[in-house]
Amino acid sequence: MPDLLKNRKIVFAAIASAVLLTAVFVLRRSRCPKEPEVRKPKTIIYGDNLAAGENLATIFARRGVPANNYYSVIGEFSKIYNARRIQAGHYYEVTLSTENKILEFSYRPEVAVKYVVKLTTEGYKAEEIQLKIHKKYFGFSGTVENNLYYSMISVGVNPSLIMNFADIFESRIAFLTDQRPGDRFFIVFEQSFTERGQEVDKGTILVGKYIMSGGQRGKGKIKEFTAFAFPRGGLYDYYDPSGKSLNTQFLSAPLSFRRISSYFSNRRFHPILKYHRPHHGIDYAAPAGTPVSSIGDGQVIFVGRNGDYGKQVKIRHSSTYESWYAHLSRYASGIKRNAYVKKGQVIGHVGSTGLATGPHLDFRVKQRGRFVNFLTLKLPPARSLTKKEMKEFTPLKKRYYRYMAELIMNGKFKYDRAPY
Repeated sequence: MPDLLKNRKIVFAAIASAVLLTAVFVLRRSRCPKEPEVRKPKTIIYGDNLAAGENLATIFARRGVPANNYYSVIGEFSKIYNARRIQAGHYYEVTLSTENKILEFSYRPEVAVKYVVKLTTEGYKAEEIQLKIHKKYFGFSGTVENNLYYSMISVGVNPSLIMNFADIFESRIAFLTDQRPGDRFFIVFEQSFTERGQEVDKGTILVGKYIMSGGQRGKGKIKEFTAFAFPRGGLYDYYDPSGKSLNTQFLSAPLSFRRISSYFSNRRFHPILKYHRPHHGIDYAAPAGTPVSSIGDGQVIFVGRNGDYGKQVKIRHSSTYESWYAHLSRYASGIKRNAYVKKGQVIGHVGSTGLATGPHLDFRVKQRGRFVNFLTLKLPPARSLTKKEMKEFTPLKKRYYRYMAELIMNGKFKYDRAPY
């Protein structure tokens, strides 16, 4: 018992000493002058996508930035990027001080790269920042239930790739009429991502396969179509296993997001002139400014105003074919007489110049000097792979067959790097 009382006295003494020391420390601390707080300067960050018609000067001026300040930033930015090339829809961020001085500006024309101008102790400095990119590989397969689009969506394929899949096989399959419930589809694609997992693109198809089962009751003939990607000039063309191109010499239409408002006719009632006359072309109704592409490789033989056609471009593709594009609002950069253009290259934009009731493209094709109905024209095939190209294609094809075998066995797959 005496030992217990002795221990309690020691504990109480220790606690009392600790309380006394704490009180002394607090008292001394309160008498010492407080250190001044370091306040970080307040900043305001604006992030947005460029609107149509905006430029760097307008977005800075709208935020109240003095002209002499933003001219310095634009001047530095122009050392690493042509300020005239900025486009609507691209993302930008600007960091301002409370005095509306630009501390940092960044412009991102694509996910994988951004251009930055920062205020440093030595003034504004500009730099281009490349983000590290890596590829992932995906495989999906499924059965068509109602239509190809919704069936591919249901297994996880993004809409952009579905449209590409249909485009690859359009010379072999009319998906609007040929597809049937019970058909099977297989798709393998690669997709690029940043280190943070942000999508750089929607993916590139490496292998596509479509099996027409003949319908749910199997009364029709089973047909198989396979497409393999072959790299050429930074892009991919698609070929069957024997090396024959799945592409045609021409695109199926000169623009996307289209609706045919008037068909090829020898006797069409003109909405402005109010009488019947031949209409040897196809009218594609589309919003003003919609890009118009050349349907194939060729040479520009006319650019300018042409009476009722308004602003027009004519392209000769060979000694056999010629295409016309009319009622344009403007021409694309570099489109002039004798210029060479590639299949899919933008040559102008939809407008309503000339004799037109509204924005649309008047598109016409000549075959051996006579206008023909492009919608019923059997499109000439693109060339097959050469012997030299087949030597490069063969090892690619073997790898693609391994992708397809795994997809058939497992139904789907995902790899963070090329699996073979």
